[in-house]
Amino acid sequence: MEAVARIEESEEREEQQQEQKENQENEIKLSDFLNEFGDQLRKKVLLKMKPVFTPEKSDSWDEENRMKLNGLRRKPFPSQEKAILALAKGFYKEKKKGLIFCGEMGVGKTVSALAVAYLNPKKNQRVLVMCPPHLVQKWIREAKETIPDVKVINLNGRGLKELLELRHAGKPEGIEVYVVGRERAKMHYQRKDAVVQRRKDGLPACPHCGAAFDDEEIPSGAFARKKLKCENCGSPLYQADPKGFRRFSKAEFIKRYLKGVFDLFIADEVHEEKGGDTAQGQALACLATASKRTIALTGTLMGGYSSNLFYILWRMFPGEMARRELEYRKPRSFSQAYGVMEKVEVEVLDDGYRTSSIGGERRRPIVKEKPGVSPLILTDFLLENTVFMALSDISSALPPYNEEVVAVEMTEEMKEEYESLEEDLYEEVRAALRRGAKHLLGTLVNSLLAYPDGARRGETVHHPYEDRVIACASSIDEYLLPKEQELLRIVREEKEKGRKCLVLLEHTGTRDLIPDLKERLEEIGLTVLVLRSNTVSTEKREAWVKTKLEEGDYDVMICNPNLIKTGLDLVEFPTVVFFQTGYNIFTLRQASRRSWRIGQDQPVRVCYLAYRETMQETALKLIATKLETALAIEGDLSDKGLTAIAEGANSMIYEMARSFIDKTEEKTLEEAWANYKKRELVAGSVLEDESPITEEKTTVTTFKKGDREVVSEVRRVIRGRIYRSGKALVDGKHWFLFRNGKVYFRKRQIGHYEKNGKGEINQKPIQILRVPRQRYFLLVELRE
Repeated sequence: MEAVARIEESEEREEQQQEQKENQENEIKLSDFLNEFGDQLRKKVLLKMKPVFTPEKSDSWDEENRMKLNGLRRKPFPSQEKAILALAKGFYKEKKKGLIFCGEMGVGKTVSALAVAYLNPKKNQRVLVMCPPHLVQKWIREAKETIPDVKVINLNGRGLKELLELRHAGKPEGIEVYVVGRERAKMHYQRKDAVVQRRKDGLPACPHCGAAFDDEEIPSGAFARKKLKCENCGSPLYQADPKGFRRFSKAEFIKRYLKGVFDLFIADEVHEEKGGDTAQGQALACLATASKRTIALTGTLMGGYSSNLFYILWRMFPGEMARRELEYRKPRSFSQAYGVMEKVEVEVLDDGYRTSSIGGERRRPIVKEKPGVSPLILTDFLLENTVFMALSDISSALPPYNEEVVAVEMTEEMKEEYESLEEDLYEEVRAALRRGAKHLLGTLVNSLLAYPDGARRGETVHHPYEDRVIACASSIDEYLLPKEQELLRIVREEKEKGRKCLVLLEHTGTRDLIPDLKERLEEIGLTVLVLRSNTVSTEKREAWVKTKLEEGDYDVMICNPNLIKTGLDLVEFPTVVFFQTGYNIFTLRQASRRSWRIGQDQPVRVCYLAYRETMQETALKLIATKLETALAIEGDLSDKGLTAIAEGANSMIYEMARSFIDKTEEKTLEEAWANYKKRELVAGSVLEDESPITEEKTTVTTFKKGDREVVSEVRRVIRGRIYRSGKALVDGKHWFLFRNGKVYFRKRQIGHYEKNGKGEINQKPIQILRVPRQRYFLLVELRE
């Protein structure tokens, strides 16, 4: 019987393996699916969708407002013009109350939003802008440089003088723009309980009607914290605390006393107001409620989790959220419908450790949200309310942009110490994971990321919860480490070309590397400017950089990328070197585009440095992989594929740790980055009918050669379209790149072209023709 049971068990196992194999053979990756059926999906979308604004099908409203844009002090670029007209048409013709402008860093969201306000049919209007504090002066400057005869009022001062005057002011004369920083908008006075204590029993009571409350049910301080009111008479049971800051939230003041005064509210960097109970999130809600229309600006709309969008959508589109029966205080229901949820069952063992399994029948289920967003969020909320714009849309107005990764070899001594540290951490983490504990994963990643750059100081890793050292690496007596040598080489090379460099690194606090880098750069004759978080207030940061560059001839500026990742225009630094990248994809991509912006007249070079065969290389490979995946799924949906849909920072830590623990074979750093750049090229395509173009036109020219009459016949065969980004779709299936007079296919040069549009591809004559009022050029093959 045992033999029969074993045979039956073996047969069942073989059947399961065979079924699993068949399922794997039938599976197709989403990226492969999109590559294979992208054309059919595109045609289906074009057939089903009815956009509010279509550039190629302008109506009288479009033409009238396109002409009106000529009245601006500076004319928008063609791609900006299309975004402006789309947003303005949504507001002023379709009567929408809220819209989102999701544009990559550098596309000109500030100018575009101001232009939308300018197109308001109402000539006399008031516009309110809430932005990060370091961008207040930029908004004021941009408004004056964009809108003619505009009146700009700075609301970022301490008091309420301007708002009090506005409360009693008459109708505006022309366009008035009011700018307030997010911190000033949200800051409110502190509250304290307003209850009194009854003498007979000591219970807290309402100061107006005397109704008592059970102090066990409502502890001290809860009246003010929860802003409770008396159930008997409705009086507030809280009051201002005279010992606290004497201030009143400007957002709250506008909501209470200036409702309907502002015709348009512009919320800059709206993704930073995603919190439900945060003060800045409440400021967004107050101002959106008080204004007639709201336009939200962001470069990173999706932050990895569906819940990141929940409160933003409620504040922007409350009617739509209510119609879908999504309750304001229940983001979990939204995540279940539009996100990814994981159910983990936890059991407590006798020794106090936890074990976990996914999907098993255990006693304590824990449901938590995972990174990821359902595509339904696009169709249900975003597509009809959002304009997406990528930097490639205006790249014809920008110089070439090039990214490169530089993998640096460690010295033999560094390798030995790193491998020893790695081995010790590996054993500790494996032991912790066997007990179901993940608390050492962050320690593992951060220590392995940090040691190579701080090898002169060594590394000692302490257990986060126990008083013991779990791993260590000795200090290296090297004055100049290999990555520092590479940095000096790059900066010296750029200095000889007359180019300034921006050096970015993560370790500027506990493991501060700035003094070492500054000393080594100055030793080779370079002048170095250092920007720290406490160097200057956030509001004055941009002006401080401009002033310093005017006062001194600096070659290099060093800072943490978090200080310059939003809003700042650093066109003075055409070369950006990431001495450290960390693992935050949002920060990396935002900071990398600080100099590739409108106004830049030099080619932009971005270098990412990493030590080979270390966690730094693993981080860069994962970043490239996530960018590639996000671009395949979302195109240019959110910030050039900042993995807004794919992953967040914590999951990146886990993936980096997992790749280390599992010791899996992966592609090289160069291969991973090449795949991402290839995907980025394809993601620049536009949503149009991309069927192969085979139209032909024949030109006959007759001329005399001596006594003979010669007829020359040239056929012009249209082979494809070249978009302003330089990307071309040829014969409906091949992507070429036109850049600086050269033509590339899969990184290999296959042709060239001149300024007059004529050239060759694979030794066949071609011509590039301009198409009036279109976003593309025609690629024509000349056949005699």
